[in-house]
Amino acid sequence: MLQSRYTLGQNQGPSLHPREREQQSIYRAYAFGQFRVYCDNTWIKETMWRRNKAKTLLKWFMLNPGKLYSADQFIDLFWPNLPMEAAFCNLHVTIHCLRRLLEPTLNHRQESKFIRRQASNFYWFAMDDSWWTDTTDIQTLFDTARTFDMQENYTKASFYYRKVSNYCNLGFLTEDAEEEWLTPYRQHFEYIYSQTLLRLIHIYQQRNELEEMQEYAYQALSLDPYCEPAIAAIIQAYLKQGNISIAMNKLETFRGILRQQLKIEPGKELQELQKKLLLREG
Repeated sequence: MLQSRYTLGQNQGPSLHPREREQQSIYRAYAFGQFRVYCDNTWIKETMWRRNKAKTLLKWFMLNPGKLYSADQFIDLFWPNLPMEAAFCNLHVTIHCLRRLLEPTLNHRQESKFIRRQASNFYWFAMDDSWWTDTTDIQTLFDTARTFDMQENYTKASFYYRKVSNYCNLGFLTEDAEEEWLTPYRQHFEYIYSQTLLRLIHIYQQRNELEEMQEYAYQALSLDPYCEPAIAAIIQAYLKQGNISIAMNKLETFRGILRQQLKIEPGKELQELQKKLLLREG
């Protein structure tokens, strides 16, 4: 699957650039940064959605392509407080609006190419090659980066890791920060982001590229203020640059945060760094 998207082997010809599929697709949907959808390079504007729930339903379909979901499950998820009859009506109208938005030339009784329904009132979204989504692309990029990482091709690995970081840094569906149904998806992408940042920190540390290492270390701290590998990388960068006072200040500030907020002491790596700093100060 990965090799059909981005070439990984040594002798498989020129690789497909990650942007190629995005640019070739008829439908493009973005969940990172401002949520937006394009059809034939035309942005579906806010005023065209008609119903806010149609947008919400498309987000669910984006995150669960091909997954069967019953009408009752959609109602429990999106209209839990409505009477059953009104909720079913809302679901059917919302699906109709979404079908017309994505496929405006559909006849009244013509079956949608994407929003499919079984006789038992189960729905699924058939996301074919005409679609590209950043949520799917991030997973592919991350898997590709890890494959190159395991092959010790760190130049390629860092390229794909950086693309993952660039996406995640935009924020996942920030307009829906309070939507509880998105929590497991948000946690999934935060995990990918954190693992990506840790690998970038390590790769640039091995290369002694201190500015790049610090950039991703600070991103990691923004995601997790208790991330010890990130603060250790920042302290090591200042130590290598000879900025002992700044390095010590960073260590003491982080130690204070751990003590005050978590009631714990720094781990072994930071303790060793403190010893090095004290020796350099002396």
